[in-house]
Amino acid sequence: MLNRLLTAVRKFIFCYTITADSGSFLKLLVNTKRYRYGRDFGEDTPVLYHLLLNGTRKTVFLRTYCGDIEIFYEVFWKKVYSVPTHLAIRPLTVVDLGANTGMASLFFSAYYPNAKIYAVEADDNNMQVFLKNLSSEIGSSQVIAIRAAVFSKDVELFLQQREKAYNSSITHAKTEISVQGISMNTLMQKYALDKIDLLKIDIEGSEEAIFAENTEWMERVSVIVAEIHRPQYRSVCETFLRNRGFLINPLANETCKSNLLWATRQS
Repeated sequence: MLNRLLTAVRKFIFCYTITADSGSFLKLLVNTKRYRYGRDFGEDTPVLYHLLLNGTRKTVFLRTYCGDIEIFYEVFWKKVYSVPTHLAIRPLTVVDLGANTGMASLFFSAYYPNAKIYAVEADDNNMQVFLKNLSSEIGSSQVIAIRAAVFSKDVELFLQQREKAYNSSITHAKTEISVQGISMNTLMQKYALDKIDLLKIDIEGSEEAIFAENTEWMERVSVIVAEIHRPQYRSVCETFLRNRGFLINPLANETCKSNLLWATRQS
C-alpha cells in the first residue's frame, strides 16, 4: 500500500514538472485515469499537451485509450531508453525501429540534440501521430520518418492492428493493410548509414526475424536496446549477440522494463 502511494506521488510530481501549463497538467492527470480504468468517453483522437522535454517546450499529441499514455510514461518518467551512464556514449546516429507515435524519438532528440534519428514505423495510424509529434524535428532534418517494417529481407508484409496501438505487428498472412518489409542492410544502404551508434528495437516479436539471417549490418552497430517479446527467446538472443561481439549490459536503472536487453559492441 505504501509503495503504491509513493508511486502515485512520484507520478503526480512527474506530471507537474513535465507539463508546461496548468491545462496540460490537468488533462494529463484526467486522461491517465481514463486510460487506467478504461473510461472511454468518445473517439480516441489525439489530445494536445504542452510539455517541457529536457527544458524545451514541446507540443505533443497522445491518444488516451490505445496505449500512447502508457508509452509516454515508460519513456519520459521511467526513462527506459536512457543510455546507461557507464557506456559513456553520446549517440550521433540513432535508428528507432518500431517508432510508434514518436515517444522514443522525442526522447532521443531532446536528450541527444546532435543526433540524427531514423524512425521506422509500420502502422500508418501511429505514423500520422508521429508526424505531428516530430514535425519540427522532421522539418529541420534531425528526424527522418520511414513508413516500413524492418524484417530479415525485403518482402511485402501485412499489418495486424491491435486494441493497443503499440501492439500492432507484421505477418506474412494477408490482411487489408500491406506494408513494405525492408532488411537492415537495405535500410542502411538506402540512407547511407555507415555506422549506427544506438539501435532501438521494439517491433513486437520481429526482432527474432532480423536476428535470424542477413545480419551483416550488426558489424556497424555500437549499442542495441531491444525489447524481447518472448521471454524464452532472451537467452537465445543474448547468446547470438555475444557470438557477434556484443557485451550484454545490466538494465539502465531499476525502473526499466525487465524485457529490455542492452548490448554493447566490444571495443
